[in-house]
Amino acid sequence: MNVEDFLEKIEETLDNGQKIAFTSKISVDIDEIRNCVDGIRESIPEEIRQARNIVSDRNQIIDEANEIAAQTVNEANEKARDTVNKANAKAKERILTADERAKDTVREAEDKANLLKADAEETARKMVEESEVAAKAKAYCDDLIQKAKNQAEIITANANATANDTIVRATAQAEEIRARAAQWSSDICTSAANFVTNVIGSTERSLTNSLANVRQAKENINNAIGNNAGLMQQAGQQSQQ
Repeated sequence: MNVEDFLEKIEETLDNGQKIAFTSKISVDIDEIRNCVDGIRESIPEEIRQARNIVSDRNQIIDEANEIAAQTVNEANEKARDTVNKANAKAKERILTADERAKDTVREAEDKANLLKADAEETARKMVEESEVAAKAKAYCDDLIQKAKNQAEIITANANATANDTIVRATAQAEEIRARAAQWSSDICTSAANFVTNVIGSTERSLTNSLANVRQAKENINNAIGNNAGLMQQAGQQSQQ
């Protein structure tokens, strides 16, 4: 039986006591109450030992919680670093791909412009050779060459604009990936910190409740012993009468 059981037994004995006529006193089984008081005295050391064990385990519980929290934070940082590294690698890959595409576009435009220029020059040469009106042929050829040059410049400008746009988009995508990775890392660290706070808070509340229960039990025991002492004194007085 524990302290609570003995206290209930004392209350039951008091409730079952016989009222003494013409007085407010009752006759109770003094031996039963003494047995309960002795049982309480024997149980008190065990209750106190359990309370001391709970208090002594507090540091161990907090240390374990801190270790789990540190491990969680380390894992979160490792995952965040891995995510950032992957994002950087992917961004670099996209930038390199965009740069290669831009170079290919510029090369294709230059090749096409050179081909147009060569065709125009060849056409002009043939017209000069075959035409009786050399001056008109030359003017016509010059016009063709100029148009070919203008078209080549337009194609080259468009190719450069397309290449620059591709690089800008790839850079923006890379920055977005880096920002998401950084946000994800921050969220993981925040979650880990909240987890540590909740674990420590829950542990401290449990310890506080346990100590409060021990203090309440001790107070109940002291009250019961005081009440029993009064009852025993009354019973002794009645026996003397």
